[in-house]
Amino acid sequence: MLKIREPELLDRADGHWYKTKFDAIYPSISTILSATSSDEKQNILNAWRENEPAHEYITAQAQDIGTQSHKIIENYLNNCLSLEEFDLLPVAHFNNLKPYLEHISDVTSIEQRMYSDKLKVAGTSDLIARYNGELSIIDYKTKRKPQRDEYMYEYYLQTTCYAQMFHEVTGRRINQVVILVSSEKNTRQEFIKSCDDYVEPLNERIEKYYLNSLN
Repeated sequence: MLKIREPELLDRADGHWYKTKFDAIYPSISTILSATSSDEKQNILNAWRENEPAHEYITAQAQDIGTQSHKIIENYLNNCLSLEEFDLLPVAHFNNLKPYLEHISDVTSIEQRMYSDKLKVAGTSDLIARYNGELSIIDYKTKRKPQRDEYMYEYYLQTTCYAQMFHEVTGRRINQVVILVSSEKNTRQEFIKSCDDYVEPLNERIEKYYLNSLN
């Protein structure tokens, strides 16, 4: 059912958008969260861009490292791992996260595009599988420095949204989200949260986005 319902990712300049099989067009959850982030967070990001002449290069490099790291993990989970085509840093991130990857079993889907007609939102989850035996939405992140729990808040909302989409399509409830983080400081972190704690704030952010779009 997930594959049959997969939406098409559209090429747009105003964020990630998806088109369903029934021609509905929804923004990605990452687009919604970016548009509704706090003024403080947006000011910090804008200040960094203004004071960092190489911000475009740094952002593009981080995206490339993240993309390669995701592909390595995807190949690993599909039992077709070959590291020769990848750069050293993404390989290092993979090796750093590998102890956590051993906790993954019973993979349901990898890089799964989904959407919710109820929430009017779409997105692509990194992984849906069991983590320590519990069905989970699992995301991997590569960072320059170790992360604090409060830095992960937007990711908790994002992965909770994937859980909501999955439930709407399959009728199966996912209660746990897992964020695995590797940093260039050679640290690895595991953040595990209950979806129940983030459903309400997630709905508030989506509602805010659509209310703002009407103004």
